[in-house]
Amino acid sequence: MNPSPPTAPARELVRPRPRPEAPAVLYCFPHAGGAASAYRPWPAALPDRIEVVAVQLPGREHRIAEPPGVDTARLADAVRADVAAYGSRPYALFGHSMGALVAFEVARALSVGDGPAGPALLAVSGMEHPGSGRPRPALSGLPEAELLAWMAGLGGSPAEALADPGLLEILLPPLRSDLAWLEGYAPRPAPRLACPVSVFAGEWDDRVALPGLEAWAGETRRTATVRRYPSGHFYAAEQLRAVCRDLADDLADALDTRGALR
Repeated sequence: MNPSPPTAPARELVRPRPRPEAPAVLYCFPHAGGAASAYRPWPAALPDRIEVVAVQLPGREHRIAEPPGVDTARLADAVRADVAAYGSRPYALFGHSMGALVAFEVARALSVGDGPAGPALLAVSGMEHPGSGRPRPALSGLPEAELLAWMAGLGGSPAEALADPGLLEILLPPLRSDLAWLEGYAPRPAPRLACPVSVFAGEWDDRVALPGLEAWAGETRRTATVRRYPSGHFYAAEQLRAVCRDLADDLADALDTRGALR
């Protein structure tokens, strides 16, 4: 019998297509300024055996009234409680760009202490290892015109959105907050993860280089795999089927190693 879902779902978590009977869960963390809706297409591209749960940061969509911010300890608590509420199914964490670093910190937090086991897989996307040495540009305080030009260069925002003053009034505060978190982020020393790490990126993304992607191998006691796809920073928008296929294969391999069934 499937476990009963929590009576009061955490506001940090969104289920685009609930699959409580699925044997595995994928928690997805958005890019800077992004929201849970970025992962709305993912359930259709993944096999039914994986339920997608998108993480919603404050200051956007149904949390628009909350002050924006990134609290990795709180996010880890939300994921931990959700895993326990749904029967402690094996799970993976996926994060794109800023979300990769958030997922990394959440994976670290979930890998210690009591409660459900740590993740079966950590998947990081569009982000070099934080110790790779590449300086992060100071973006959070840029004048609006310069910040919009930077967003346009990434290619993830429709031109009409960047030209809509009312929409920008909603989008820019959480973006600036996320960028400020990124600028101040510095990982603390911690034991290497017990799960494998999968690294994804766009082949034409000039913000990440192969050595920085390969450096994620130093964060795991298991294997690390790097895959790149023919596109830019938001490669998954064009390569979603291929990305989800590879991600599902990596999770299945990780679960086989841990003794779980495909």
